[in-house]
Amino acid sequence: MALGLLAYDVIFLTLAACLYGGAGSAAVQVYVFLTEKLGVPVAFAVFPAFLAFLFVLIIEVSILTALCPRLKPGKYEMMKGAVFYGWLLRSALRRIMFVPGLKWFLFASNTLRFLTLRGLGAKVAFTTNMSADVELLDPSLVTAGAGAVLGARCLVSGHFVEDGKLVLGTIEIGKGSLLAADVICGPGVVIGEKVMVKAQAAIGVGTKIGDRAVIGGRATVDHNVVVEPGAVIANTEHVKPRTVVAAKTDKVEP
Repeated sequence: MALGLLAYDVIFLTLAACLYGGAGSAAVQVYVFLTEKLGVPVAFAVFPAFLAFLFVLIIEVSILTALCPRLKPGKYEMMKGAVFYGWLLRSALRRIMFVPGLKWFLFASNTLRFLTLRGLGAKVAFTTNMSADVELLDPSLVTAGAGAVLGARCLVSGHFVEDGKLVLGTIEIGKGSLLAADVICGPGVVIGEKVMVKAQAAIGVGTKIGDRAVIGGRATVDHNVVVEPGAVIANTEHVKPRTVVAAKTDKVEP
């Protein structure tokens, strides 16, 4: 395991140096062209050069992501197989793009955020809105519809490790749905359209939430729960695994 971690560090740092170096080289060329060829003042040349850095980095990462093996829901042996190593490389690319500071610039712009997430394999609409501190641990497993909103510090993960195996699952967030601050979503979660998930709620693995449902603040919806369309879960309520929350009620049916 220790040798594997060291190997990952070497690969990650080498990859980061190559990608940042390539983007930085493009930025320098733009800067030199603007200042020396066109006579643009230095103060006005810095921003276009920085944009060139961002766009080239997005293009580089997008190409590498497209070359990675596709991720499919399921369980996979650690350190074995194309899916595991594809997931590992995608995770490294995500970390390169989401370095603190750099991520803020990418997510502060609707266009840059959209291009970045699409480049990392996420199926998001241009009008999907996210706070700059949202954490998407597996963008290529995420689908978010038009008008969906992910609030501050939301954590959306398409993976976990169980019994020494990597478990992958997709996450779907429907059109117009709202995930308020500090919401957690695990793999296999499906959130319908115009759903409201209030602050600090946790949505467990494999849970399905129907259209227009409401999940209360600090509620815990355990794994493999079915929340019917229009159902309401009260604040702080704990919904046990494999239960059904009936429509138009906050009662949990076994």
